[in-house]
Amino acid sequence: MRLRLSSGAAFCLFSAGVACAADPQVTLLMGGDVQWSLTLRPPSVVFGEADPKDKDWRAIPHSDPEAMSAHDKIAIRFNLKFASDEEMLNYPMKRLAPTLHAADFAFFNLETPLSDTARMEGEARTPAGFAKALRAAGASVVTVGNNHSFDTGVAGFLDTLRALDDAKLLHVGGGRDLADGRKPVILEKNGIRIGLLGYAQFSNMNEPAFAAPGRAGITPMDPVLIKEDIRKLKPQVDYVAVSVHWGTDASGNVSPANRKFAHELVDAGADLILGHHTPQPKGIELYKGKVIVYAPGHVANGHNHPDWPDNYLVRFTLGKKAVTQVEVLPIAGKGQALAQPWLLEGDAARAVLENVQKRSAALDTEMNMSGNVGLIRVSER
Repeated sequence: MRLRLSSGAAFCLFSAGVACAADPQVTLLMGGDVQWSLTLRPPSVVFGEADPKDKDWRAIPHSDPEAMSAHDKIAIRFNLKFASDEEMLNYPMKRLAPTLHAADFAFFNLETPLSDTARMEGEARTPAGFAKALRAAGASVVTVGNNHSFDTGVAGFLDTLRALDDAKLLHVGGGRDLADGRKPVILEKNGIRIGLLGYAQFSNMNEPAFAAPGRAGITPMDPVLIKEDIRKLKPQVDYVAVSVHWGTDASGNVSPANRKFAHELVDAGADLILGHHTPQPKGIELYKGKVIVYAPGHVANGHNHPDWPDNYLVRFTLGKKAVTQVEVLPIAGKGQALAQPWLLEGDAARAVLENVQKRSAALDTEMNMSGNVGLIRVSER
């Protein structure tokens, strides 16, 4: 178990007409994917089409130094110049840092290995010093359970774990073996305990990227393991939050299978589902008084695509007995804004909120708007 303990007095929250709360409260901020890899490795080998009628004939590899997928060809690479490595590492989260520090805890999906030396086998690699930059910006905990964590193989993955430990940045979603990867992080403040678990549905590096007994890797999104982990964690905490990097519908919609799986996790005892992966922001669902965030889009990245939109953060206000409020905070993500996002205001914020409102309504969940923030009320347990 990875544990962070911090103390603080109970406080009263005044927000959008909410009355002063006598009970202690804690705020948990979550965002989607953070990948600060400024050099992407295009593939050096492409494969020709196989004959679907001939089961013994596989696609032929073609060596091509210029080869890259159609997806990569339209990627916008950011041509940024920095005076120092420190400036480069602190750059992406600089404008969001005040919002992170204002929350009691902040969680993100770290969708890149952190290593200075490991061989790039996939597209991403970020300097190890980024762990300390994230921690300084206000991040409390990240998940390494995603499809890019093994972009530099097992060596880079182990470098990532060391970098996070050195920075005192807590992590879930993977470990030095399966037992380590299943360990929760428990956050505590004002007498409220939040337990976090993390899992990934797939990896770009396929099966070898998943943790197993005696093998480092990311924690598989195995429903049997997850439900067992929830059951063990539940008596220790007030809230169980489950981070899932899942292959949801590539559009802003939520697939029926995705929704069914989320409901199963809630039925198993999860209070918060922190979903991520797709760059298209999705809606938020209240199910049996519990909160499911399917995908808030990206937070920061070293490249973008023409069809990637603005995104959002989610701020949960947690009382001792129930989630009292869910706030949706729109953030910039179009074009080079994804390299250093900020809180949106005015028409840009409203466009994001109207999209989330529409997609949440499709999930039988009402979201109202107050200025530049979306508000979802959660009933008592």
